[in-house]
Amino acid sequence: MYDINIKNVKKGKKFNWIFIGAGLFFLAIMLGIFFSSFVTRNSLDAETKSISTNPNRHEDSDGDTIYSPIFTYEVDGKQYTCASGASSSIGPGDEPRTIHYNSKDPSKCMSDYSENINWLLLIFGLLPVIFIVIGVNMNLKIAKHIKQIETLNQTGKLVKNLPYRLEESNIVINNQRIMKIVVDYRMPNGQTVTLEGDPRYDRKESDEDGRVDLVIDESDPKNYYLDFEINRLSGNRSDDYYIDPNESASSPETESLPQPEPQPEQSSDPNIPPAIKI
Repeated sequence: MYDINIKNVKKGKKFNWIFIGAGLFFLAIMLGIFFSSFVTRNSLDAETKSISTNPNRHEDSDGDTIYSPIFTYEVDGKQYTCASGASSSIGPGDEPRTIHYNSKDPSKCMSDYSENINWLLLIFGLLPVIFIVIGVNMNLKIAKHIKQIETLNQTGKLVKNLPYRLEESNIVINNQRIMKIVVDYRMPNGQTVTLEGDPRYDRKESDEDGRVDLVIDESDPKNYYLDFEINRLSGNRSDDYYIDPNESASSPETESLPQPEPQPEQSSDPNIPPAIKI
């Protein structure tokens, strides 16, 4: 069994919960706006046409033009104004718009412009749903991954001190892309496979020995786990350490092996006896 730290993996799970929570929050806001608009619209039992329109345009923080139009309409000779309940980049146009109002209180109103925008808002409400589904799916994968690591801890092969490189993952936090460990591992059959580690939510990029460790099921190379420090609980063995066939430099293990003693030099002159070591 090995000492495997999965804190980085669990941080990915926490990040997904934040993602899910944000999706639920925005979905609740959008649904609240839509259903409030739906209830208001059902309370309006009469309609008329607007007699004038104030586009009420302004620019947002990105410099895009946004419209929050105000419509003027007339009921029984008295003029009322109906502000849009939402802003949009879609202009109200010059044509008269349909105004729905309450026959008992004509000041209560909703324009067809606002009604259309609210339906668009419901469609955009699908975006938070997509984020929630993605977050839940990622957490299910992480839960499965944790079980896989627990199994590897019992049956996997430990390979220590692998050379590695860092590559960008598809995760961005605070406008910074999270990195991941990538190694090229040579299997016992001579095949080289590329293994990608989990995104480094802990922002760790190296440790003291400058190498990474691997636990792998060599019968199924897709079943593996990479981290900067994995050790055998009973103490690491010499055959746990990876020897890169492409590296000509001697490893610490080979340097520690006993070296043969130098043999005495033999003379080429037959009249001179060979040197005798005393």
